[in-house]
Amino acid sequence: MPEKSHENAIGKRTLDASKYPFYNGFMTMYFGNGSGNPLADRRYDMALQLAEWGDYSAAADLLRQGLEMAPQWPPFHFHLGDTCRQIGRDGEAREAFLSYLALDPEDKMGAAIKLALLGATAMPESMPAAYVQSLFNQYAPKFEKCLVENLEYRTPELIFEEVTKRNSGRFENILDLGCGTGLAAQLFAERSGRMTGIDLAPAMIDAARAKNIYHALHVGDIDDYLAEHEENFDLVLCADVLVYIGTLESTFRNVVSRMAANGLFAFSVQSLEDGDWILGEDHRYAHSARYIDACAQESGMKILSSTQCVLRQDNGKPVHGAVYICAHA
Repeated sequence: MPEKSHENAIGKRTLDASKYPFYNGFMTMYFGNGSGNPLADRRYDMALQLAEWGDYSAAADLLRQGLEMAPQWPPFHFHLGDTCRQIGRDGEAREAFLSYLALDPEDKMGAAIKLALLGATAMPESMPAAYVQSLFNQYAPKFEKCLVENLEYRTPELIFEEVTKRNSGRFENILDLGCGTGLAAQLFAERSGRMTGIDLAPAMIDAARAKNIYHALHVGDIDDYLAEHEENFDLVLCADVLVYIGTLESTFRNVVSRMAANGLFAFSVQSLEDGDWILGEDHRYAHSARYIDACAQESGMKILSSTQCVLRQDNGKPVHGAVYICAHA
């Protein structure tokens, strides 16, 4: 298709950037304000629009043209891999993702996840930290609107309900793992003597700080924080965080080491029927009840309750999961 036809098509509609977390703001933050070549950038914009409409072949053609002009710009390689994957060109997709990783070894756009879903590499045991951080730095300004209003996100409320069934009183020291903007913590704010939050994304920490409900906030990995700090907590919250971690044994051991004698660990997972864990097409991990039980037992915790529920909507479909409450065995 000639470029003019693409331009006419693009002119009729505007790209829905909400469907592309790695769009203009992301590129400015991590990859400069475009590739440095205006013609290549035009092709990139048109390619994303065509991909949104489902015309992946035309999008891939434009991305290849852009790559000829700006071969060192990582987003071209990533999106070429993604569009080729959509139309079954797995070999080309694999090469494009590997080319992306050669230019961005930290993997801010999540090429390792795409390679695993292609079957080209083993499933990673957790998401690349740079990917999670960059994703949520981008989402922070619109995070609550997207989740609560658009996706009917209910995990914090479900955790609050289950914790309250066990303990309706006050918690002197609460730890919020993967705190995000503080959606879960704000439900417990009036029942907390002290609240600490930890998250990988600085922009999420900034949003959480604006709520004025935390006494301390830290940017970093949750396992690193748990291993490095000696403070004990009588409630550890982990809402919609373990979906970014596959293997959970070390996380459970680290959590129990920071729990007070009468402490509770409240968390959510997406449901899996068979196996231990799996990385899904939604770029989230799901865990089986059998695996969660094994992790709890191995770490020295017992499961007080496990409640099956719908955590949120995704593309108009319910995402099934479970909310767990654990304590020392």
